[in-house]
Amino acid sequence: MEKKRSYYKEGIRRMLLIYSIIPVAILTMFFLLLFTGVWNYSTKNTTIQENKKIETLLDVTVNSYMDLIYEFESYEWLFDTQIGTNQRVCIFEAIYNVSNQLDKKADIYIFDYELNPTVTATKTLPEFLNGKYAGNWGIFRIMKENPEEIAIKLQSIPGKDNMQLLIGKALLDDHEIKGYAIFVMDSRQFMIDIAGLDSQTVITDGNGWVFLSNNYNFLDSLDRFDLTLEKSVSIVPKENDRYVVATTELLKNQIKIYSIFSVTSQLLVIRYIALILLFVFSMLIVLVLITSKSIVAKKTKDLYLIIDAFNKAKRGNLNTKISLQSDDEFEIIAESYNQMLSSIKELIEKNREMDKLVASAQTKQLESQFNPHFLFNTLDNIRFMCKMEPDIASKMVLNLSTLLRYSISNTQEEVTVEEDIGYTENYMSILKLRFNHRFQYSIDIATDIESCVIPKLLIQPMIENSIKYGFIGREKLAVEIIGYQEDNQLIFICKDDGAGMPLETLHEMKEILMKTNNTSNHTGLYNINRRLQIKYGDEYGIQIESVLNEGTCLKVMLPIRYEGEMGGSHA
Repeated sequence: MEKKRSYYKEGIRRMLLIYSIIPVAILTMFFLLLFTGVWNYSTKNTTIQENKKIETLLDVTVNSYMDLIYEFESYEWLFDTQIGTNQRVCIFEAIYNVSNQLDKKADIYIFDYELNPTVTATKTLPEFLNGKYAGNWGIFRIMKENPEEIAIKLQSIPGKDNMQLLIGKALLDDHEIKGYAIFVMDSRQFMIDIAGLDSQTVITDGNGWVFLSNNYNFLDSLDRFDLTLEKSVSIVPKENDRYVVATTELLKNQIKIYSIFSVTSQLLVIRYIALILLFVFSMLIVLVLITSKSIVAKKTKDLYLIIDAFNKAKRGNLNTKISLQSDDEFEIIAESYNQMLSSIKELIEKNREMDKLVASAQTKQLESQFNPHFLFNTLDNIRFMCKMEPDIASKMVLNLSTLLRYSISNTQEEVTVEEDIGYTENYMSILKLRFNHRFQYSIDIATDIESCVIPKLLIQPMIENSIKYGFIGREKLAVEIIGYQEDNQLIFICKDDGAGMPLETLHEMKEILMKTNNTSNHTGLYNINRRLQIKYGDEYGIQIESVLNEGTCLKVMLPIRYEGEMGGSHA
């Protein structure tokens, strides 16, 4: 059954809708909602802050004059004797200091117990403070009923629109009423303060009677403020309009402050913006559906040429070339495809050559390499030892068979350091039995690298090189094998005290090790070096140093690896 495919052209059309238009629409709506939320918070916060300003203004004003009343209550001479000029000056001076600080003037009226005025700020006593007519109602009634507390009362003046704020208290002496002190403030003193606010302000008493207002939408037929709020900040609908209203209370609900902000026009703007955005995105979706088919077909024409070329390459035709002149990304893809085919064909040829030159001629040859002279000489020694010292001959046979089995039967390309050193010790023991006292060796391998993985038969060719060239002109030879780790590298050193080599020969050996193709007869060290560089990278391999008649030192560097790990660079 043929697999159902999703074609790129249709995918682009869906992508335009799903991954571009719809996300943009969602993000736009999200930010519109976010804007609405921020606007709502900002509007409420602004209304609250302006409400706080009026609250603070009234609180400071009322409390300042309340403090004066408490101060007057401490004046023992206020009702005991006839108040003189100095006492009046003292009273009015205290009032002027407060009114100058607040920039809010209040008239003072002080009465004795019989409600006879003793100190008045005006020549004519206001009718609502006349003890003969108002002694049992208004602010006097409040002060008599609650002599320990401050009395607040709003008072209108017949024929005038402005209201008066009355702040009064009974003056006590040992809990007995000795008189009354009342401050009278005109509402017009606060008009400048509320006129500078963005919101409208209404100040009422606890019963809703308005002291000051520049909003009349919430007044009832008796001109009382008719609005009950469950929260300190609410959105209130009123006659096709919506308002944000913030409210606070002062002096145990004796004064209420309302800050009112109309939001109808702002909400209307937001609604229009949302409708316009909805219309724009609807038209955009319709336009995409109409035009996307032809646009996608035109834009994907080159893509399908590239797909056809890839299908031919998939079937093995590596000679297919793509020729595009589109001046866009598809032309870059076509050029990259052509370069990729050329690189693949070149790489295939190089791999074939590499398989022949490296895999066969170097790696496998190195693993199976044994010096014929070493083998023949060992067998000759065994033949003589069989007659003279059969035990030594038996040991040499066992060591030789172990070497042959290790190099032939073990098909692994890599072994642990411990395994290769075991092989090396067998090899060195044969050399020791062969050369007797003429040959000395030592092996010093750090225990922390014994489990590291290295190429098989790494150390033996270096020892073989020391035997082959170190005995020239020498009766004795000592070889030292050292292994350790340093800077995240495995280091193996093979040092001998043999004949060494002339400077010209040393330079020749170094040049051979640097080449990628060996045409000389020196194959042992070259094969080790080339094998390490092919497997791990050019930064690894063999370093050789030698001094004539003093000896030779070979240093092998390779990465630290453990079984199952990948390390180095791979050709």
